Amino acid sequence: MAAHNNMMPISEPKPRILRVFISYAKEDEKIAVAVFEAIRAALGTFADVFIDNALRFGVSFQDEIKRRLDDTDLLVVIYSACLKPSHGFTGMELGYFIAAMERNQQPDRPRKIVPIYLDTPPDIIAGNEGINIGISRATLELSLEEYSESLRIDSDHRMVKFLSEFQETVDRLREQNGFPKLVKRPEEQDLYGLVRRMQLSIFSHLKTSPESTLKPQKQVTIKTSDFALESVPADLPDDATLIPVGTGNPMSIFGLPNQDMTWAEFGKLTKNSKFRDSWIDAITSVVTSSLQGQLDVDTSQVIVSNDERHAFRVILTTGTRYFNGIREFNLYFVEYLRPRDFGDASTTLVLKGLELSCRFRFLFLEKNSEFSHMNIQIAAPSRLHELGRNIERELNLLRRDAIEMGLDRANIWADFVDWEYLKRMSEEWRPLEEKIRKICVQIRRVKEDSDQIPGLRDSLAEVIGQLEITIRPLNTQLICGLTDSLKKFCSCP
Repeated sequence: MAAHNNMMPISEPKPRILRVFISYAKEDEKIAVAVFEAIRAALGTFADVFIDNALRFGVSFQDEIKRRLDDTDLLVVIYSACLKPSHGFTGMELGYFIAAMERNQQPDRPRKIVPIYLDTPPDIIAGNEGINIGISRATLELSLEEYSESLRIDSDHRMVKFLSEFQETVDRLREQNGFPKLVKRPEEQDLYGLVRRMQLSIFSHLKTSPESTLKPQKQVTIKTSDFALESVPADLPDDATLIPVGTGNPMSIFGLPNQDMTWAEFGKLTKNSKFRDSWIDAITSVVTSSLQGQLDVDTSQVIVSNDERHAFRVILTTGTRYFNGIREFNLYFVEYLRPRDFGDASTTLVLKGLELSCRFRFLFLEKNSEFSHMNIQIAAPSRLHELGRNIERELNLLRRDAIEMGLDRANIWADFVDWEYLKRMSEEWRPLEEKIRKICVQIRRVKEDSDQIPGLRDSLAEVIGQLEITIRPLNTQLICGLTDSLKKFCSCP
């Protein structure tokens, strides 16, 4: 008897229900919601109709979506045929579901993809029987009242047939699970009314929505939540989503495809780039500086593109906090534009060489520079992270400018200074630059109160001191050689 009392109750298996997943791009969200409401009302409680604006934060978006798709019977793909910078997740969902269909072919569980579209279905599923919403550009010239009067919903309407077919599927599932036949609620019986409301809602949305918006600047929206941000102070959570916006192909800055990705994926995909840490620092700094709602958001961040040919200022245009704890940060990457060149190419090149050489001298070889070895040696440990970031940023900008000016090639400099001197300068500078960059990376990877900070500060000051000793005479010789060349160009006849 005692053993019997300790036995766990046998749980009843959960009834088999119809699972529907609605896939859409962000630009089509209002269309997707109208479709969702119609399907949910028509199918009732024996169907689980999922739309990802209900996704929980604090979980991996992709993991949650894949889990849902593994259990999905019907994938409804919303497609308006407009240019969609955020279409990456929709494509992922469709591709994953097609693969899941191929992996799990169960005769008793037929799976289906139904596109619901405006003009034409997506190319990848153009062969699937779908539902044309039937709202053309000509239709949108009508007023809402005129459209409502002209709207005819009958048993031949594709959406009515679709809802009716899956109502029958839900009824069969109820019977298979031993449930009595359901007496449908009025809204479930009135499919014509459901479809009419859906069409009017979509028409109203399209009537007041731009067909396309040109955003030539490079823009990325970062989406996360308060809960996730609080779990990683001074950083971005791994599951924060980066969404490229507009036609400027913003992810090309980082050498990445223009598609949605998580912050963790961004870190993995850029791990081999020498600018990766500076990108992460800049984006994180701009976003986290806005979290307290203050007006003095960090606008000082500058990054260099993966191809080393462009520099961008990272600017937060808006930071939005929703009542449900969702956060969105809109970042613009505004390119530094250099002035146009005029006159003789030789004089222009000399002037650019002088600009680059003098800037290097002002940064590292003058005692009043914040990057001189003495200033680094006496810097407070709390300032070392900022100094390291600033040094790395200036090195990146010097590299970008040298490439843009064509001065990254020794043969260009050889027109103005001795070749052997150039070789010596390269041999001295390259290992020192590598040491400086390595120390900056080490600084970045330890906390501000780490015991390693004083030692890293001493190492950085020592390398900058070596740079001052070995490079100063070479830099002086370079500036003098370029100045002599400029004098020749400017001498009077």
